[in-house]
Amino acid sequence: MNTETIISIGPLPEWVIEELGKDLEVICLDDSDRSAVLNALDDRVIGIIARGPVCVDREIMEKAPNLRVISRTGVGYDSVSIPDASARRIPVVYTPGAMTRGVAEHALALILSAVKKMGTWSRALQNGDWNIRYTTQSRDLEGSTVGIIGYGRIGRAVRELLRPFNTRVIADDPYINHSEFSADEIEFADLDETLSRSDIVTLHVPLTEETYRLINSKNIHRMKAESILINTARGNVVENLDLLYAALEENRLGAVGLDVFPDEPPDRNHPLFKHPRAFCTGHVAARSPRSQRRILDTMLRETKAVLKGNLPHPENVVNPEVLLSNPDAKLT
Repeated sequence: MNTETIISIGPLPEWVIEELGKDLEVICLDDSDRSAVLNALDDRVIGIIARGPVCVDREIMEKAPNLRVISRTGVGYDSVSIPDASARRIPVVYTPGAMTRGVAEHALALILSAVKKMGTWSRALQNGDWNIRYTTQSRDLEGSTVGIIGYGRIGRAVRELLRPFNTRVIADDPYINHSEFSADEIEFADLDETLSRSDIVTLHVPLTEETYRLINSKNIHRMKAESILINTARGNVVENLDLLYAALEENRLGAVGLDVFPDEPPDRNHPLFKHPRAFCTGHVAARSPRSQRRILDTMLRETKAVLKGNLPHPENVVNPEVLLSNPDAKLT
């Protein structure tokens, strides 16, 4: 029997497989093995769930001539070639709102860990260095200036979480109407000014041609001495790990907090991971039961809508213009 198939590039929970597998065969592949993905594609494949770093590009799409939907479980979609998908009238669905709170809370946790020097205090106590408390001090988040680069859903959620801390907030986002956010009690500035005035800079931009290596060797010098840099967006928004390590060693940065890396998984032998002022987690900001359930529920709903000939919610479609090719579809 020529069973229609969905390929998942990366694992799926059993309940998701069961839900999708009521009418389809679901095949889960290694999330970083491009050759395995290419070998699994044929004319039975009608959907691809892109969970890992393998780029769903023209080559992959051409090997699945009946492909009808590409799904992302998250807010980023840099692992999908949107121009190629749009050229074939394939909607790319994603889940931009489902993980907002989880990522914002993780960013705040990294900020607080860096400000309060949690690594320093924990290691000192484990090593029996009680007297360090007389020679070293933490910082306070209260009274600090926080720069939010990218004022989308997650950037705005971070701003809300910061309210009880009485911080000054600057935001850089040239793609929104700043007047719509006057009630947020923030100041908008360009990238250079945001970097130069902020004690803490937290990144919340998608990875695009404009944001690739947005933080680089040219503009990292604009940051205040011993300021803190947080990245829970995409690894390649920062030029490389060498840049951050050098900035820490030279005290141009007081601390860094990273959940994402240019290469994933990163090289654990890089000296950054042993630096006492580097706080690193393994792309886990949205890895909570609540966030994961929201992400997968949204992905399931929108994927099934497309496959049934219905309209997914436009805010969950990267390229909504392709939906115009099916005027009879109904919003579910």
